Amino acid sequence: MKTKLTESKFKCAPGIAGQLFSRIACLGAVILICSSASAQNLFVSGNARLKNCRPPCGVIYRFSWDGGQSIFAAGLNTPGDVAFDSAGNLFVVDYDGDELFGKAAVYKITPNGVRTTFASGLSYPSYVAVDNTGNVFVADYNHGIIYEYKPTGSRATFASGLHHPVGMAFNGAGNLFVVDNSIGNISQGRIYEYKPNGLRGTFAVLEPSDRPADLAFDSMGNLLMADLGGNIYKYNLNGVLRRYIRTIFGTVPNSAQSLARDSAGNLLVVDAGDVSSAGSVPNAIYKFTSQGARNMFASGQALSESFACLAFQPIPCCE
Repeated sequence: MKTKLTESKFKCAPGIAGQLFSRIACLGAVILICSSASAQNLFVSGNARLKNCRPPCGVIYRFSWDGGQSIFAAGLNTPGDVAFDSAGNLFVVDYDGDELFGKAAVYKITPNGVRTTFASGLSYPSYVAVDNTGNVFVADYNHGIIYEYKPTGSRATFASGLHHPVGMAFNGAGNLFVVDNSIGNISQGRIYEYKPNGLRGTFAVLEPSDRPADLAFDSMGNLLMADLGGNIYKYNLNGVLRRYIRTIFGTVPNSAQSLARDSAGNLLVVDAGDVSSAGSVPNAIYKFTSQGARNMFASGQALSESFACLAFQPIPCCE
């Protein structure tokens, strides 16, 4: 699900001689690297079959720009939602499955793989997003609260009164979008928009049959919502006849669970498998072009791997 990629200057250090050439080379590097999705690594939470590990063996997979797959972090239990800050630190929600009542913690993993506990005492599942100043927002599913953590780890309540929030995404203006589930026949699910000061407005009312899972923005600023029924809905923010018209952007065979967009406008989606069957696990990642064409990106079935949530690492040159 889920951090805003930020742009910054590519740092070159030209010498006195050849200064003009170095500036041209620096500009070329910006164009070549910062405009290319190939420079981005995709990080995916999930589980793997590992030696000397009794399941669940929670890991973070890394898919490099050239398609290579490796394990970036291990030793987790059942990792869920993931998000990056602009410095390349990865925040991951992990579930302690040995507890009678599910408890979740948020770990911070530095780019070189050092892991520390960033937040604890949360319910499972919880969801995470990071704004462009490094504040970490965590939606506590069971308690209906969104916490805001400063980079130092200090916590404040950003929003409350939700039912079961499941997905968060920031737009370019720094507003936080949160999708909340229905309350039976009492209230339909909604997508809320929060201003940085916490002021809330209703962006959209969901259909009774919706089973929302995650949010992301496309390259044009339209909002995408993953649904456990398999659809990926697009809310067009530039609708002419009526505001925020909703269409189906694409579908996956079973259950759309997590969304992430790369810098080239491609959308990556975790298919959680048949969620109606007990014991089913996420088993595939699909890649959609900006036009909606779908291709298989990765499958975990052959090696008994499972995928849960995904996020793209910010491009270092664009910090």
